[in-house]
Amino acid sequence: MKVLKGTPKHLSKTGELDSFTYLMMTLPFQCNYRCSKCFNLEDDKPISFSGNISLDDRIKVINEAKELGGKVVVIAGEGEPSIDKDIRTIVSEISSLGMIPIVYSNGSPLTPKLTEFYKATGTVLVIAFDFLIPEEYDRLTGTKGRYEGIVRKIRNVIKSYKGSIHTQGDLRVLSVAINTTVTSGNEREVEQIKKFWGDDVYFICNPLARFGNAVGNWNRLIDDERNVERHRKLIERLSESGGPLTLGSDGLCGYSVWGIGISPSGDYMTCAYTRETNGLFGNVKSLNLRDAFEIKHKLESEHYRETGKVPCLIRASSFSSYLDKLRSERKTE
Repeated sequence: MKVLKGTPKHLSKTGELDSFTYLMMTLPFQCNYRCSKCFNLEDDKPISFSGNISLDDRIKVINEAKELGGKVVVIAGEGEPSIDKDIRTIVSEISSLGMIPIVYSNGSPLTPKLTEFYKATGTVLVIAFDFLIPEEYDRLTGTKGRYEGIVRKIRNVIKSYKGSIHTQGDLRVLSVAINTTVTSGNEREVEQIKKFWGDDVYFICNPLARFGNAVGNWNRLIDDERNVERHRKLIERLSESGGPLTLGSDGLCGYSVWGIGISPSGDYMTCAYTRETNGLFGNVKSLNLRDAFEIKHKLESEHYRETGKVPCLIRASSFSSYLDKLRSERKTE
């Protein structure tokens, strides 16, 4: 069975996913793409936020995560993290502490030199790729003429990382993933995308989330709401995690259940993919990681008992009631 190193599916299979595991760290928004599906753009403009915590603050919270028993630090953005000036320092710190760095990327910065750095530090790479047709790739990403270069870079990453593939019991553990967001525009080629990249990558596909740029582009990305259910079945069939990368063997988001996010300004987040909980759990400047995680874990556990468990909290219809509960708790403090 294939798994991606450090992900909930992997750690749940090895019995290591039962306590605080994931720190999700988002870096200040920088990106050389303007994707129509992006969580962190509205009308192609970065969503504003106030201030950024320092590199020292980031290193401090990474060390807190290690002390708390954390095994993985996920750097999912808020854009293209590999162009952040501090990315090598942050990844080196994570690796030196014996934790696994997972870095999300659009693939464009992954030069041979950067790829070798990531491989040497045990970094897992999750690379977004949504189209095999160059013109459609350009349209989605807001770029022009990058397709062939991106394909070459990803192929180099796969070749470079091939020696990192290993077995663990009956698991084949990989360190490179291709991540495809399913839309009406690419649903007929998702299976081809999976075959195109071959067996030495872990393939996952996700439903489109109605956040950021996707709100204004929804009718173009999803041309008929009846397609959403078809997309769900497609994802269930083709994604090697059974759905999004974050799912564990129990079908729940391990990042959310056993982790916590940190926004660029240091706010704790229920998930690194939504800003809507920013400020509702406190900030790294005023609350330590242990206390923040315990508060978050308690509130989410209560919410699941009341409304039922879901694979992705932020995509669930009950997410609005969860936010109301957080705001209510915040007012009574």
